[in-house]
Amino acid sequence: MHGSRNVKFADAQQARQIYQYKNVKKILYETYSAMWYNKTWRQRKLTPNYISVKVNGNNWQCIKTIKAAAHHRVNQGRGDPL
Repeated sequence: MHGSRNVKFADAQQARQIYQYKNVKKILYETYSAMWYNKTWRQRKLTPNYISVKVNGNNWQCIKTIKAAAHHRVNQGRGDPL
């Protein structure tokens, strides 16, 4: 009615390649977004909520250990921010 639509037909081998491409692209975007998220927290010198490190005690050595572990974890890019 409002113009023609292009309909593409694909066989099974083409569909497999298309889905592999889409999955790799999705994983790449998720990785980039996680890296950006961690970089933003690092620049602001904050600790994201998804990082939890538990240490017994509440003295300055324990607090220093918690901060160092959280900082190391952000730098390593571990954890899923989403």
